[in-house]
Amino acid sequence: MVDINNPQEILAAVKCGDLYSKDPLKAKQEYRLLVQKYHPDRNKETMAEDVFLKIRDLYAQAEVMFASGQWEESNVSEFKTKEGKHKRLTFIKEFPFELGMQYVASSVVVFVLEAEHKRYFDNAFKRVGSLTYENKAMEDEFKRYFPEFIDKFETAEGKWVLVIKKTKDLVRLQDLLNYYQGTIEPRHVAWILSRLGSICCFLDFNGLAHNGISLENCFVSPENHSIALFGGWWYCVGQGEKMLGTQKEIYDVMGPLTKTNKTGSITTDLESIKLIGRVLLNKAQVPDSYQAWLERGAADSARKEFLRWNTALRNSYGVRKFIRMEVGEREVYSR
Repeated sequence: MVDINNPQEILAAVKCGDLYSKDPLKAKQEYRLLVQKYHPDRNKETMAEDVFLKIRDLYAQAEVMFASGQWEESNVSEFKTKEGKHKRLTFIKEFPFELGMQYVASSVVVFVLEAEHKRYFDNAFKRVGSLTYENKAMEDEFKRYFPEFIDKFETAEGKWVLVIKKTKDLVRLQDLLNYYQGTIEPRHVAWILSRLGSICCFLDFNGLAHNGISLENCFVSPENHSIALFGGWWYCVGQGEKMLGTQKEIYDVMGPLTKTNKTGSITTDLESIKLIGRVLLNKAQVPDSYQAWLERGAADSARKEFLRWNTALRNSYGVRKFIRMEVGEREVYSR
């Protein structure tokens, strides 16, 4: 809830729950106190009249909510499960995606798929659960880059909810790009592409085609130079298996044979990361070998492509250096 002593915060409130408690009696008490504090006859501050009108409007909204048995509060979503349990999510941002809604919080990422998309919900859970590791070292390295489902359920309305554990340092790649106003410095893009290349190698090892590696589905840690692929698993299939679908921008970079056969191919994922690189750079100047790699068609194996990328990177910048990226959740999402 907003700070009632801060007029600007009150004016910025959008929903009744931003200012008032869900309990009708408590909300009425809060309303009376706010009216006394900000009534123009008592308060001569320049914003007092606007604040007073906002207080009245939000209380009127609250009364409607009380009568309907509903409640609204900014950055809060409440779910009722099919079994009748209530779950409350406080989030930082919410975003629509092609199958439903995505919510980003400090400790979780939540995907809510519409009722008709149950097969995608089931597929995501199945594919993540099927991931295998050659040894403990591989598991320790890669497991943190993929979803850890801490809850999944069907809502009373028939929607399908996946709750994924997240650390606070991770921000959605699309939001990081927005923070940098459409262009990220080439050396930072380079480590992002390197991490995505490693993920593709792991997918190839598992014989999978993800078909959903995009700005919206990837979460990056600027602090630790790491990346997690949380979304898009609903499209994941075995290589050579019939595809379930993909996002339009990924379909557009798929090879003609893949489009014709409509089967999973690691080449689709490799083309996806090249597309991500081009979008993040937004025509920024990069060394020739870097640019040539971005424009060259992807190889038929992730390992082969990763070797090509490492050669291009070495020719571009020589010895690798860790360059700090001074940005995090607070900066990205406050903007």
